[in-house]
Amino acid sequence: MVRFTHEVPAAPPEERIDAYAVRVFDVLTSRNQAKKAIKAGELTRNGQPCRSAWFVAEGEEFVLTLSRAPRLPALKMDLEVVYSDEWLAVVRKPAGIHVRGNHARTVHRALRHNLGIPDATDALPDPDPVHRLDYRTSGLLLVARTASVRPKLCKLFEERRIHKQYSAILLGKLEGEGEVRTPLDGREAHTRWRAVRHCRSLHVGWLTAAELEPVTGRTHQLRRHMTELGHPVLGDDLHHKGKIYRGGGLFLSAVAQRFVHPVTQDVLSLEIDAPAKFQSMTSREARRWDRTHGEAV
Repeated sequence: MVRFTHEVPAAPPEERIDAYAVRVFDVLTSRNQAKKAIKAGELTRNGQPCRSAWFVAEGEEFVLTLSRAPRLPALKMDLEVVYSDEWLAVVRKPAGIHVRGNHARTVHRALRHNLGIPDATDALPDPDPVHRLDYRTSGLLLVARTASVRPKLCKLFEERRIHKQYSAILLGKLEGEGEVRTPLDGREAHTRWRAVRHCRSLHVGWLTAAELEPVTGRTHQLRRHMTELGHPVLGDDLHHKGKIYRGGGLFLSAVAQRFVHPVTQDVLSLEIDAPAKFQSMTSREARRWDRTHGEAV
């Protein structure tokens, strides 16, 4: 059995479940196939059977359970493979691409081109991401390569035993470190943050480079919690309606993962640099401020 999960994000489109399922589950290629999955009880909403004609709502969890993983057309797009063994892999997801879903370009469809199929007897025909990163967020993505390791990795996430760290550029001058525990969508949500450095900006006054740790994993949690704190992520025009920098994308990237390997029991601690645009942005803003004011602050 192969199980896929999806949590409906904030402000979802007004869309029937069958149409929505085709967009978010790339193993479903048509509305007719989605309707068949619903009729067969393979697609559930919040643990209960659902109907095609119902509309989706924010925070709902959909689970698609199939007897076997269907074969996806491979996408010939190169990805950076940060770690790989016969059971799992970690790749760097580029910004501006979906992890999965019924789209022409997804990380899921590119994984076979980059990883291939291991020799294990229960090898998945397509390596399968076990969590998501937003379309505009880049960084480390954990991938299952065998059927037996996939539920073990999902359980690590459910039990919060996979520790993740993000790099972000925030609007304003945030100092020190702290945490935000405001519930999101009626569920517990917990984010830790630490300011790393600051620079002046002609656009917004100050920018803060920060490290963010999502203890829980709610939809858009880091972006929503930082906005509530008064320091939105640079480029986030979904949750912040004030003045933002446009044209550079979202300055949020998953740069570190640490967890115990479910098979070897080794501690895997993986880390990558933040995208080059993070340093370029703050350096450019500092230079512009310096040229205008005659000194760096």
